Amino acid sequence: MKTKISIVAGFLLGAGLLYLAFRNMDFRKLMEIYSGANPLYILPFALIAVLELLVRAARWRLLLKPSGEVSLWDSFRLQAAGLALSNILPLRLGEVARGTFGAKLFNIPMVTVFATILVERALDVIVLFVMVAAAVRLGGISGALSGHGGVIWAVLAVMTFSLGALVFAEEIVAHAWFSGAFARFPRVKGLFEKLAMGVKGLRSPVNAALILLLAAAQWLLDSLNYYLIALAFGLGGTVDIFKSVALLFTGAMAASVPGPPGYFGNFEYALQKVMEAWGIAPDVGFAYASYLHFLGYALITLIGVVFVYQMGHSLGKVWGQFSSSGRKESA
Repeated sequence: MKTKISIVAGFLLGAGLLYLAFRNMDFRKLMEIYSGANPLYILPFALIAVLELLVRAARWRLLLKPSGEVSLWDSFRLQAAGLALSNILPLRLGEVARGTFGAKLFNIPMVTVFATILVERALDVIVLFVMVAAAVRLGGISGALSGHGGVIWAVLAVMTFSLGALVFAEEIVAHAWFSGAFARFPRVKGLFEKLAMGVKGLRSPVNAALILLLAAAQWLLDSLNYYLIALAFGLGGTVDIFKSVALLFTGAMAASVPGPPGYFGNFEYALQKVMEAWGIAPDVGFAYASYLHFLGYALITLIGVVFVYQMGHSLGKVWGQFSSSGRKESA
């Protein structure tokens, strides 16, 4: 019942936000705005999106490397499959499926694989916030992050401390202050050590630097695609690369709010409102956001679904397997 309520609530929220973004618009004018977008930017957009996916795969491979040898190809197709499944199925089941399939394919403990996925998300938040803070400062963007800086810095501090605790898990377990407690609870100690394997790739300064660089490269490539679509709509004079980073941050935050698969509605409404604050007409902002969203959604979903079936799975099989038991496995 809770699962059904969550799914219905997500769809209702997305539909409501989509209505708010779409209301009072002239459909004919909106079609004219779409038709005026330069299609020549679609090819570089697609190439950058695939390259961004490859960078994601390379980063995940480095995080998994201390636990076992993983090929870049396997990491790439599981990343694509996970994103596609999250685009189609509710409850972010793509991440659950990626972790479960990865554990079996790589012969790595499931807790460790899910730990690397959690590390990915934590690094995404940290790197993206640093990027948007730099973009706001260097690009002279006013009003961004107003009133939220203290909360975000607190969240980042907690994330950094938690990652540090896992990175130095071996030292913590062996320390006199904690060894006695862990000795009394061997299962907790085992779970902690498996979780720590997910961040062991950060223990090496060289490896950690490379992982952070790949995380930054991933988001920079995403920002570049936001900028390319701005150029396609003739918005290059208003939306520069700095504002593209701000829009990327806005889209990422919108996607973190519970919504329907693909986060249609959340994404369009959030970007439209930010662009409206920059003096861009609501219909143009909606056209830009929906065009950008659909291109990325269609491309990644198509690639990922191909890999899902290539690995011997199907959408129905994944939904049946993980809608009820997948969350228990991830726990």
